[in-house]
Amino acid sequence: MPSRTSPRRIASGALFERGRAQTETNGYWVGDDAGWLITLSDLTLLLLCFLALLHVNDAKKKALSPQAPLAAPAIPLESPFPSVLPGGPNAEQWKELHRDIRQFVASLGMSRDITIESAPDEILLSLKDTIPFASGKAELRSAALPVLEKVATIALNQPTLNLEISGHADNRPIANEVYPSNWELSAARASRVARYLVEKGVHPSRLAVQGYASHKPRRPNSNVGDRMANRRVEIRLYYSPDAKAVEPQEGDGASR
Repeated sequence: MPSRTSPRRIASGALFERGRAQTETNGYWVGDDAGWLITLSDLTLLLLCFLALLHVNDAKKKALSPQAPLAAPAIPLESPFPSVLPGGPNAEQWKELHRDIRQFVASLGMSRDITIESAPDEILLSLKDTIPFASGKAELRSAALPVLEKVATIALNQPTLNLEISGHADNRPIANEVYPSNWELSAARASRVARYLVEKGVHPSRLAVQGYASHKPRRPNSNVGDRMANRRVEIRLYYSPDAKAVEPQEGDGASR
């Protein structure tokens, strides 16, 4: 029995096919809604405006903020430093000064009692304690005066030299009415040498005094000879860039 189709359904199908033929051309829907393109363009434009405003605002902040200080140049951890500083005696002058002191000591017949050591920027005189002092005392003996006067003359002629005077003892304890220990004795001896140099015109600011007692021996305190070598007074002459030629002033202790 043939099927019966509703006239209304047939009319609907015809309208659909006619509309399809009118709106589709070469595979494209010419009647399709393109409003989304307008929306996308608006969003893109708003985004570009937002980025431009953000850039301008950031530029204004940088212009108003104080300029950051420049970084300091890096300081090298190590730098070469000459053994003889500019302005002080050079190596040849040190050798000549060492030779002059050695010849002077030899002329006094004290080469066995005074040791002279030299480095590129210092000279060290080591006097056996029996030359400048009697046992257990800190009063200068006349035998040491020519040597100390020679040191004072060198210091006055070389205003860039400083002097370090140190007293040393052996490990035998001392206890008397004046010096209760080797600390006091060694310090007093070094101070007495320094005071003599001041009396000869060396400014006190160029002098350093130290008493080491028996704590910096040259030899082990194992026998009489070693203990004699450890009882000494040392005078170290060294170059100082801060040293200045200054005259003794009243109250420095210089003889007048």
